[in-house]
Amino acid sequence: MLVQTLVRIKNRIGADVFAREEIAGWALEHVERCGHSPARVLDVGLGAADDLLSLRRAGGRVSVELYGVECHAPRIASARARGIEVFAIDVERQPIPLPDASLDVLMANHVIEHLKELFFFFSEVSRVLRPGGLCIIGCPNLGGWHNRLALLFGEEPPCMRVLGSHVRGITIPGFRRFIEHGGFFEVRRVKGRAFYMAPGALSQGLASAFPGLGAGVHFVMARTAKPGTFIEVLDMGIPGIEDTPYYRGPPAMALVDDGAVVR
Repeated sequence: MLVQTLVRIKNRIGADVFAREEIAGWALEHVERCGHSPARVLDVGLGAADDLLSLRRAGGRVSVELYGVECHAPRIASARARGIEVFAIDVERQPIPLPDASLDVLMANHVIEHLKELFFFFSEVSRVLRPGGLCIIGCPNLGGWHNRLALLFGEEPPCMRVLGSHVRGITIPGFRRFIEHGGFFEVRRVKGRAFYMAPGALSQGLASAFPGLGAGVHFVMARTAKPGTFIEVLDMGIPGIEDTPYYRGPPAMALVDDGAVVR
């Protein structure tokens, strides 16, 4: 009963966790500061292209090329009709079909909680981002107060149900330790989003003041200048990591001039 109640609350105000306008603002600020023209922005888990369209609506002084990763055919067609180049790939098994160091911004809004192969995924992110490029990650917060309450009563947290689509439970300190391990990324901003049960502006005010208790969280990170890719973290002696056969990518691949992947 408790979990069902919390899930109903989550579904009623769930749109508040996506922070689309803020993501557009962070991306636009970065591309204008860097000055690359055209800037390249990729949205992994494109969906209805809301995040990229928010960026386009925000305007700005820099020309921006928009890319997306999506597997749902109607959404692919809709995005392409809006001038977005879409790649229909499995990000847990296939490389992102773009050259090394070619992106200014990569965003994945409420995607990584669905992925087992985070090491391969962030290895590709580290490969395609320019040094200094921005990575914006949004996800449910396992540390949110409603998840803690459910666990206190011995129930599944709403964001990590066995009969559900999420395979990763993410907290702010846990993700920071993960993503900064090895020195390929630097977390520059952490923003809490939505404080369940609180109405309207109070919800976001509480989530901003206490991000560790909010329903969602966004991480704004920079790709460092460290050479190599994040997959190298698997060989850095993390205790117990060898017990799981994480995917490391195809044995050999190359990128040709048009960005297509060949084996």
